[in-house]
Amino acid sequence: MAWSEVPDALVAQIEAAAGSSVALVEGSAFGFSPGFAGVVRFADGSNQFLKVMSASRDPWSIDINRREALVLADLPGEVPAPRLCWKFEAGEWLVVAIEALDGDHPQASNDPAHADAVWAALSDLADVKAPASLPAFHVHHADLFTQWRDFAEAPNLDARLASLGPNGEWVESRLPLFMEWEQDAIEVTEGDALVHGDLRADNMLLTSGGIAIVDWPHASRGAPWIDLAGYLPAHEMYGGGAARAVFRAHPLASAVSADAERAFVYARGLLHAAVHRAASARTARPARVPARAGDPRAQVAPRAQLMRAGSANGGSSLKSCARTTPTATPRMVRAAKNPATTSVRKWYPR
Repeated sequence: MAWSEVPDALVAQIEAAAGSSVALVEGSAFGFSPGFAGVVRFADGSNQFLKVMSASRDPWSIDINRREALVLADLPGEVPAPRLCWKFEAGEWLVVAIEALDGDHPQASNDPAHADAVWAALSDLADVKAPASLPAFHVHHADLFTQWRDFAEAPNLDARLASLGPNGEWVESRLPLFMEWEQDAIEVTEGDALVHGDLRADNMLLTSGGIAIVDWPHASRGAPWIDLAGYLPAHEMYGGGAARAVFRAHPLASAVSADAERAFVYARGLLHAAVHRAASARTARPARVPARAGDPRAQVAPRAQLMRAGSANGGSSLKSCARTTPTATPRMVRAAKNPATTSVRKWYPR
């Protein structure tokens, strides 16, 4: 949604909440948000990142952004995240104002300095205890832990297997194991660490003070290594190296057993990717929503391949899907760089 579509009466309320009139608007070119998302400069010189959406037009988006506002208000001070400035609802409209940050999305797949900053941010985030208000990871993402069971019990199972193409026969022969492993994943993801739940390069900004993490509607509490695992599929896709090798080289993975790794992989892997692939084949992406590094539809092939390889080798291959539902994402940058394509990181086996 363009700023020009925001009703004048709502703009007046925004100006009242900000304490200054709107001087300049820079809409974001990234993200899945059907509402407005972008940096607004006010006459007093302040900048805020605004999200503006309508409940009647975008009901799924408004619910998610309500939750993000609650999460931002409750984040511990040590979390490198933008702060909630204010929010209000007026009729069908929700407006959320977030601290605007200057920076670019890190290109950790081809820039060693960017990679070092990302690994450090992941380690620091894993040390933060989640607020008591946040649900457990397996509760907030409950649908992830029943995907294989739901798949196996579907009345159109044959058609679903056929939709997986060459992976169909392989999946069918392993469904009992997959259902067992996705239940094991509930226990292995338990913990008290703050989990972002959707960490990718386009949800991070490399600022003058280091990495800032944005887009928090899927925050929860869980094992400290979940965000590292969730970040790596897109990292590999853009040339950053084998996801499992990077995972195993990071200190956060030192206490993660092969069984725990396998359970996480199969709770969040191939089925979800295949569903997105089928949906993508049926429906073209709207022109206003460009493909991005974390889009699970862009990760189908590498995820499927690693899951197959992991099963053949005792299930020890790490691959995960970063999200379940496309949501609005802060893009607090003037211009984002192109996605990275090649790299060898310092932690990668050479």
